[in-house]
Amino acid sequence: MKGLVDSHAHLFYEGVYDTLDYKLKFAKLAGVDYILSVGTDSKTMAKNIEIAERFSNVFASVGIHPHHFSDGYDIAELIKLSKHDKVVAIGEVGLDYHYDDATPKSGQITLFRDMLSISKECKLPYIIHSRECFDDIFDIMAEYKLPPSVFHCYTDTRENVSKILDRGHYISFAGVITFKKSDELREIVKYVPADRLLIETDCPYLSPVPYRGKPNEPAFVSIVAECVAQVRGIGVKEVASLTSDNFFRLFQKAASYTAQQQST
Repeated sequence: MKGLVDSHAHLFYEGVYDTLDYKLKFAKLAGVDYILSVGTDSKTMAKNIEIAERFSNVFASVGIHPHHFSDGYDIAELIKLSKHDKVVAIGEVGLDYHYDDATPKSGQITLFRDMLSISKECKLPYIIHSRECFDDIFDIMAEYKLPPSVFHCYTDTRENVSKILDRGHYISFAGVITFKKSDELREIVKYVPADRLLIETDCPYLSPVPYRGKPNEPAFVSIVAECVAQVRGIGVKEVASLTSDNFFRLFQKAASYTAQQQST
């Protein structure tokens, strides 16, 4: 039986990293087979890869979150890191216009274009952070004509879901779908085709009910899976199977690495 995949966590953050052995054992007990630890800035990139090296069931991505533009980044170094066997994606990258006093839009756009160029150079899918910027992010993505990506922690509109699906991209849902006021989002969970659906924790953020307000961790992706199962009227095992298949279809480098390890 296929287990769950947490397609988006941040295992290198303080509070998660400190007790990582325990958290990953707990995740395994909760039925989580694989985790993708997603990069956000240059300072923690090596640490993120080190985690993937330590744990056989953890993959990593490299990329700069839009709010880390001012920290600086080295494109050549990111390309070098992306060649690591367990780095399977570029991310998280994108735009975030929610905070007026955060990184200027022009800087975010420059950064996003650079990250998409890396994705093209390295032939790796990318992980999209999109917040109150959909038109800009979608127009820029269209210019690069890259293979499918994933919009992580989706909270946007059903109309934009249709645009995302029309271009072949995937959509990932986090603990937000369990929140009391997320009825509209749960309707979107029903709408997304089974072969484009992913689940995640965004650990240590956005813990699902009943852990809302507490630090999130990979084990809690099982709660997200239960919510998806209930909303779609299917079993949790089916959610695990289809989202696992989708993960390895999108992140083909992870699929190749896993197949190689299983054959040795």
